[in-house]
Amino acid sequence: MDISVILTGAPGSGKGTQASTLARRRNLAHLSTGDLFREHITRGTDLGRAARRHLDAGRYVPDELTNAMVRDHIERVAPDGGIILDGYPRTRAQVDFLDGLLSGLVVLNLVVEPAELLRRLAHRATVGGRSDDAAEVVRERLALYAVECEPVLGAYRERGLLFDLDGAGEPHAVAARIDEALAALPAARS
Repeated sequence: MDISVILTGAPGSGKGTQASTLARRRNLAHLSTGDLFREHITRGTDLGRAARRHLDAGRYVPDELTNAMVRDHIERVAPDGGIILDGYPRTRAQVDFLDGLLSGLVVLNLVVEPAELLRRLAHRATVGGRSDDAAEVVRERLALYAVECEPVLGAYRERGLLFDLDGAGEPHAVAARIDEALAALPAARS
């Protein structure tokens, strides 16, 4: 079995960019809950409509909806191998749920200063037009991240699975730091 990587960080930390390029470099499946939500929203599914109400208000999609989508995606695209998880898990309940689905996890946390996060998200809102990147929603998302995701990071830190990485700088420099961290892990060298 390949290694499974949780790539985490605050909104705007670059985890989506890094997760997609890491998945290509290591030939692994990529799961982005944000992409899953946007896909369902675009298709107009019941889950998409429910997710949109939460996302537009700057809230996370409830665990039961998120977990159902994650299980389905993992079973379809990576039933036997490694996967890059982007934006999941975000709560202790999701950590517990994921423990039942995957083993061999490593968690890479991209750390970026708050002012840089705000700058990145403002740029993304302008360029991408994402409703969850509007200024008032961004403040709510960052506050939620600090409160809700810190226990997740703590859980993985206690297990010795969490590695904080500098997420500032050009994407290729961050990618190099990710590759260096993974190369230091015995299971990642295959």
